[in-house]
Amino acid sequence: MAGPHYNYLLVADPSTYPVLQKVGSFSDVIRPFTVNGSNSLGFVNVNQLLGFEIGDLKTGKELFEVQVKGYASGHALRHGCPSHGIALTPDEKELWLADGVKHYVHVFDTTAMPPKQIGDIQLSDSPGWITFDIGAKYVFPSTGDVIDRRTKRIIAALRDETGAQVESENSWKLISTTASPLATGSSRESGRTGRGPGARAQPTSRRGANQIGKTGRHAAPQKPPPKTNDRC
Repeated sequence: MAGPHYNYLLVADPSTYPVLQKVGSFSDVIRPFTVNGSNSLGFVNVNQLLGFEIGDLKTGKELFEVQVKGYASGHALRHGCPSHGIALTPDEKELWLADGVKHYVHVFDTTAMPPKQIGDIQLSDSPGWITFDIGAKYVFPSTGDVIDRRTKRIIAALRDETGAQVESENSWKLISTTASPLATGSSRESGRTGRGPGARAQPTSRRGANQIGKTGRHAAPQKPPPKTNDRC
């Protein structure tokens, strides 16, 4: 769990809600965050940082601060946070990061620690969230741009019936060829790498964690935490 007035990430049991681990402290209050599927690492956006920080969810220690290279930070009009949007690919090989100051998304290789910046894509507007399609072939910043994950290039834009480009920080994905859905997803998915029936409870933000790695997850759905009006 996290909130815009606290610089610790809390790990809680979603069935009874006790706090199992307190991670941090981080350099500033936490905004969006994501975790890997084994629930061992947390990747967090914080105020005042164009980049992200990484915490060990088992020891409670902060491990790394990763700053975006080659791009100046500053004040972002959307959410007032330089990086508000962070997404870990399902295979957990890449992390995609919002840059609300210069209107970019930055891509990091997460196969080694600390992650290495490997790509930068300019967007049509300031991003405030990032998600993927169910197969993770395409990346959807909240700006409405559609990015090919492999080539790291914008290939299309989401448009309404009048042809105007549309933007949204909330999405729901559905694949269906019959009356029953074959697959679903949202902008706040759960990590899956190394997951099993006995895995520890996964952190969830007050709005819900952003896109999270999900390779090999087998855990059953858990009861969600109580609703709150706080926004990150």
